[in-house]
Amino acid sequence: MSYCNNYYKSIIISFIASIFFGVFNGFSIWMVSSLIGTIMNGNQVIHHDSNTDSLNSILETNINGLIYSQSPIDQLQLVCLFLFIAFIFKNIFLYINQTLLSYVQLNVIKDIRNKLYTKIQNLPLDFFDKNKSGELLSILLNDITSIRVAFTKSFQIIFSELMNVIFLLVMLFIISKKLTIVVFAAIPLSGYIIIKIGKSIRRKATRSSYKIADISNLAQETIMGIKIIKAFNMKKNEIKNFVKENSIFSGLLYNQAKLFNLSTPINDFIGITIAVILLWFGGKEVLENKSISPDGFVRYIMFLFAMLQPSRRLGSGIAAIQTGIASAKRVNSILDLEYTHKEENNLVNINNFNDKIKFENISFKYQSSNQDALNNINVSINKGETIALVGKSGSGKTTFSNLLLRFYEPTKGKITIDNQDFQSFNKSSLRDIMSIVTQEPILFNDSIKNNIAYGSNNVEDSLVVSSACTANADSFIDLLEKKYDTIIGERGAKLSGGEKQRLSIARAVYQNPKILILDEATSSLDSESEKLVQNAINNLIINRTVIIIAHRLSTIINCDKILVFDSGKIVERGNHNELLELQGIYKKLYDLQFGSN
Repeated sequence: MSYCNNYYKSIIISFIASIFFGVFNGFSIWMVSSLIGTIMNGNQVIHHDSNTDSLNSILETNINGLIYSQSPIDQLQLVCLFLFIAFIFKNIFLYINQTLLSYVQLNVIKDIRNKLYTKIQNLPLDFFDKNKSGELLSILLNDITSIRVAFTKSFQIIFSELMNVIFLLVMLFIISKKLTIVVFAAIPLSGYIIIKIGKSIRRKATRSSYKIADISNLAQETIMGIKIIKAFNMKKNEIKNFVKENSIFSGLLYNQAKLFNLSTPINDFIGITIAVILLWFGGKEVLENKSISPDGFVRYIMFLFAMLQPSRRLGSGIAAIQTGIASAKRVNSILDLEYTHKEENNLVNINNFNDKIKFENISFKYQSSNQDALNNINVSINKGETIALVGKSGSGKTTFSNLLLRFYEPTKGKITIDNQDFQSFNKSSLRDIMSIVTQEPILFNDSIKNNIAYGSNNVEDSLVVSSACTANADSFIDLLEKKYDTIIGERGAKLSGGEKQRLSIARAVYQNPKILILDEATSSLDSESEKLVQNAINNLIINRTVIIIAHRLSTIINCDKILVFDSGKIVERGNHNELLELQGIYKKLYDLQFGSN
């Protein structure tokens, strides 16, 4: 409800409209009962004891006096006119109420989804290391939708059904206090049943939301890995797995639906039981005790039955809200996450890199691991140097670059740039002077132009073209029908591996970084593509500080400095010739690749 603060004016107007709806709804029911009275009683005016000054007597005396002072046909005409007017105004206020509530509901859900997405974007990378992307998508889409449905129900209950029920109960109390006490006696029983059913629905809805997250994750993985599935003839197995998970999910929903559908019949049974008792008890009051007029009793029954429908919706709505509460808990599990986050606005912006980057006694351990990914790293990278990182997989090379980009913070030690601590700089400004080309190109389902200019607020067409030329990407772009406006598909599906990598390099060129990180940028390419990409890289690294992560030693022979990683430590360092003379790990790697004895 705290999200409603921005829309309080709409809520107030909607609340007022719901009151008027209740008034005109009650008036329309009164007119219908008067119409029945007109037909049944002819022109007989019903008089009440002058000593009785109850609100019911006052209302009956005044309205009946107005109606029955006319001829029978005029009475009919007047009642029909009042009934028509009452229904017009009732529906006008209902429309105002529901439309304003829809405005509030949709905007509140929009705000929640925006806040959740913003939260996800701001979470540190170690969060994504531990959580499935399919589950996050399920929360962002499915759970937010469940909240929207529940939120719609809750607003209808609070502003429409609840107000309507309260007003009708007041009218029942005005007509007959004695009969209304019987109605009130059933409310605790009905409420108890709704609460018990609601709690069970919430538990089942929680299990359902976790299961749909599993299905989302399974579907996402299999769709992304469709080539491997087909290549290994695993279609039947994957279909079998999906059908199994989907059947479990369907069963959970069915159990939830059985409980949900149970609330209406139970409340109806309670309602009709009360109605039968009232008919018997009220009939005796009319026929024997004469404590209520026939008109009054007919009116009471009409108000009572008019209250049953919103009461039924009230009960089913409360049950539906439980599903939303279960989803809200999953949404809040993300929104309520606490993580160390410095106020970026108070940090210094870095605009240039003039001297050197230093890793001083750096150690780092991932939260999911028991051992250090990096252990006591001390490195100095001078401006304009090209540094290569080599070593077997898992030795700490990529973690080194991740710390440089501040995807993670060191567990121990500090990183400085121009003798200033990394943590004193705004992350955004720090990343503005850096760029990365990864082994697996990360592209978006957008135009080639927008992918090259990604990260820039203003797209300069001339710079896009020149960046593509530097990356040797213009040769294939010019062959495309729409050239730079070509949509490349999800993850660049319409391009070859080499073309995607050259676009990634063009994106790095466009950014014109001071510091460039190449994370095995050619390792997955064929020889021809590798040659084109390597030429693009050679164009890119001119006059820049470059960190190259490589398995192919042929690409790093001319680097100023080579760091050899093993089990999170730097075990060798030097240029190519110096490392060969050491006869250590680097020499073994070189001999393996080039077949030396």
